Amino acid sequence: MLELNGVTKTFGGLTAVDDVSFSVESGELVGLIGPNGAGKTTLFNSITGVLTVDSGTITFFGQDITDAKPNTVSQHGIARTFQIVRTFDESTVLENVTTGAVFGASEDRSIPEGQEVAREYISFVGLDGKAELEASQLTIADRKHVELARALACEPDLLLLDELGSGLTPMEIDGLCKTIERVRDELDVAVFWIEHIMDAIMGTTDRILVLNEGQLIADGTPEEIQRDDDVSRAYLGGVEL
Repeated sequence: MLELNGVTKTFGGLTAVDDVSFSVESGELVGLIGPNGAGKTTLFNSITGVLTVDSGTITFFGQDITDAKPNTVSQHGIARTFQIVRTFDESTVLENVTTGAVFGASEDRSIPEGQEVAREYISFVGLDGKAELEASQLTIADRKHVELARALACEPDLLLLDELGSGLTPMEIDGLCKTIERVRDELDVAVFWIEHIMDAIMGTTDRILVLNEGQLIADGTPEEIQRDDDVSRAYLGGVEL
């Protein structure tokens, strides 16, 4: 589905993503971990067209999307959430999610058609009864679910999640993990997920990629990553995950 070959992104003298190559297949739930500053969000921004890359290629279902604009990437079938929640706080939950259904999808939709789609995903993420509330009235956990519903309303083939669990309680994280699994299992949407909460990502994903100083240092099952000495040294100073 998604394939990166030799992707590099620099900022002045800093190489944030260094010759990274990997693929994500249809139906996979893949995690991305690494220390702060490892290049994870830069990698997401490169895939989604927020940043242009210095070298390398990015293809999606065999089509070159390297340096495509974000709206073009979204219409190809890749949607995302952000590390810092970006809801439209003076708009209702329904209005927030409708923007994804109307402007983020490959299919042309009217506003009423978009609202119908939006209501489906508002229900899917568990926000029944909150569609008419302004996003500013919601808890951080609910706002994260609004952003998730907005991304799903684009009806993507691949969903990129950037630290969706940050700031949530253990109970909220548990519910979030179950929702992410349902995204893959019930909606048939592949998921590529950056997360610092190890219990969440180890217990939910099929496969984990590890970045350190911009380089991909490991790619394997959660069990393989937990046993990887290079990951332990780079990510936790030698302490087992």
